[in-house]
Amino acid sequence: MNKYEIIISVCDTHSISKTAASLNYTQSAISQAIKNFEKELGFPLFKRSKHGMELMPNTEEIIASLKVICREKKKIRQIAANLTSLDSGYIRIGTIQSISYHWLPDILKQFSGLYPNIRFEMTVDGFNPLKEMLQAGRLDCIFVSRYSVPELPFIPMGNDELMLVTPKTHPLAEKIAVSLTDVNNENFVLSSDGLDYETGNIFKLNDIKPRIRYRLNEDFATLKMVEKGFGITILPRLLLYNAPFDVCTRSFTEHYSRILGVACPKDAPPTPATLKFLDYVEEWSLSLKNSAG
Repeated sequence: MNKYEIIISVCDTHSISKTAASLNYTQSAISQAIKNFEKELGFPLFKRSKHGMELMPNTEEIIASLKVICREKKKIRQIAANLTSLDSGYIRIGTIQSISYHWLPDILKQFSGLYPNIRFEMTVDGFNPLKEMLQAGRLDCIFVSRYSVPELPFIPMGNDELMLVTPKTHPLAEKIAVSLTDVNNENFVLSSDGLDYETGNIFKLNDIKPRIRYRLNEDFATLKMVEKGFGITILPRLLLYNAPFDVCTRSFTEHYSRILGVACPKDAPPTPATLKFLDYVEEWSLSLKNSAG
């Protein structure tokens, strides 16, 4: 209990004895706290009357300010507890769309069963925005591909095959398997991360130049455009799993894939809650690999 809380209590109870009893202090200790604070102010804060301890005129704003200080101190203590305890932690997650649909719900449900008081905030976005938010300290960890964060600590979770997606009526839909060269000069619908990552690197290494006519910032919108015949695209298998679109998906004969996992900041140590969550993600990933094997 700090001196400001003592002053506020006396203001509310109008009584030194009641405040002393409620806070488990002696009356002399309460009186001394009032005297010390009045000495800091340079004038008396209370006067005695038949109604008990009353504020001096025009001092109400001082009490209002003390209440603000006490609230902010309580807030600071709560934030500190969140950073050091598993009883009331808070974790800010960033994730790409495919992981948010197919892996994270199970992970969060199982983890929350073990640590029900840890709260989460989830942001779904593309590689670039997620990486920027992590580096700016606005996210605690991000679920992305290894290729997108080569300089950051990374826990691999699994491989995700890159697939060709075409309209049902497209000539490539008639093939059982396709080669990357089949993409060359085809009308192409570019998905949320564009050519900055795996797909762009594959195109560059193999000198593939599709005709990019449309670029979208959302993967499901990309699938809808393909379904309507605007072109073909390349998307990861995990995103395509149970996707509600009438399209054709084909594996490449070259079998391109990306490694998905979780990355955290390089220079800022994780909070205890985040560290516990990362440990759980690693365990979950191992169980996923064992079940697949």
